[in-house]
Amino acid sequence: MHAGDAVYRGYTQAQLDAQYDQRTLVPEAARYMDRWARTSAETRRRLPCGTHSYGSGAQETLDLFGAGASGVLHMHLHGGAWRALSKSDASFVASGLCHDGARVAVVDFDLAPQTRLPDIVAQIRRAFLWLRTNAGALGAAQGGVIVSGHSSGAHLAACLLDRDWWKAAGIGAADFAGVILASGCYDLEPVRLSARNRYLHLTPATAQRLSPIHALPDMLPPVAIFWGAQELDEFKRQSRALAARVMPQEPGRQAQELAGLNHFDVYDVFADPESPIARTARAMARAAGSGQPITNHGRTTA
Repeated sequence: MHAGDAVYRGYTQAQLDAQYDQRTLVPEAARYMDRWARTSAETRRRLPCGTHSYGSGAQETLDLFGAGASGVLHMHLHGGAWRALSKSDASFVASGLCHDGARVAVVDFDLAPQTRLPDIVAQIRRAFLWLRTNAGALGAAQGGVIVSGHSSGAHLAACLLDRDWWKAAGIGAADFAGVILASGCYDLEPVRLSARNRYLHLTPATAQRLSPIHALPDMLPPVAIFWGAQELDEFKRQSRALAARVMPQEPGRQAQELAGLNHFDVYDVFADPESPIARTARAMARAAGSGQPITNHGRTTA
């Protein structure tokens, strides 16, 4: 293969690598991450927070935010390209997601390359089942769990919408009050072909198996997909492709491009109680409590 040959959707290798490197558009990404760490530390001082183990691994822990009247349980997964950051860098999301008595569980997990992606996905699924089983003991409502994630965390969150895993675990759409996916990638084939595979070590079979867009169950809970207008083209395409798969299904689906925001700006808005993401989480929680479907009032595509 020559340097100018196309490797995926007309992209050369260098172009594809750039499409899956956020610093291509946002070279100051480290500033965002430093601020998230500082804001998260302040959030842990300000909001009630307890740490729980959902498994036997050293990283299989979560920080649970919220107190007061019993509300929905919300599970959140941080990004970091599957190899960086931790729950301690993501506590800031609780400022926007702790609403109406909601309990927000910010989940930790192992990272690549020390841990293979299939094993990370298994951890996320273990965390979900632990939260679903222990919702009442954690002071949350007994209904379905809201799940959210950003970037690689959105991919991991979407891996919970897997028909084969649902069958094996004995769960279904009713176990979810909603799923919020922000700025993720849901087909891992281009990731496998990009420079990211130097640490992910995906095979064609593993990339296919861990691509949520190929594994969606027939019946889905409410799903909301967000991405920034200033994202890399491939991340926008991935979001639109998943939206096209879930939109034809039942009401309660929405997809929204957030004007003027880059990949990292999108994560910032999780902390804003009046952001489209936080409002969507509230709508999902209220619909789960009332037994009524949420509307598509925020549904836009671009």
